Amino acid sequence: MGAPDLLIDLDFTSLASLPAVKPENVIGPDTEIGASRAANGGNFISYARAAAPRPAVSPDAPVMIVEDDEDTRRLLERVLKLQGLPVRTAADSRELLLALRKPPLPRLMLLDVELPRVNGFKILALLRQQPQTANLPVVMVTAHAETKHILQAISLGADGYLSKPVKVATLRAMVARVLARAG
Repeated sequence: MGAPDLLIDLDFTSLASLPAVKPENVIGPDTEIGASRAANGGNFISYARAAAPRPAVSPDAPVMIVEDDEDTRRLLERVLKLQGLPVRTAADSRELLLALRKPPLPRLMLLDVELPRVNGFKILALLRQQPQTANLPVVMVTAHAETKHILQAISLGADGYLSKPVKVATLRAMVARVLARAG
């Protein structure tokens, strides 16, 4: 199955090798992810869309993490793997396109806003335009906590919005809720 035309237009052309995830520390429910700078808001959870009908999701369908910060990406990956979820990661739009070309499609995407090349809002808009990904649940996980960014995500069809730093317990609750709604 070929890649959606609009995603190809983004010119995703290379794949960087991703480091192996090695457990180094225990992750507790109060561990903060993406806390590299001073927190300026807390966590926002906003369910913007009614659950859309989706074809049956393969049991090996991964959660896709699109995050350019390696430490944050690895921590998100580790948390989800500890939940028993298969995970794929991408550091930018090019890696995301390559990952979306590999079946199965993700069951959920955690998407950062500030990414190199193409920002997360543009990626979300393009995902919503494609029949294969139009109903893919997407949760924005970003340092942007301003109302205008939350409203932009909602208007583009995000299923949730978490501002960094996000506590592990909040992330787990969001993922569980969105996956339950996606059916």
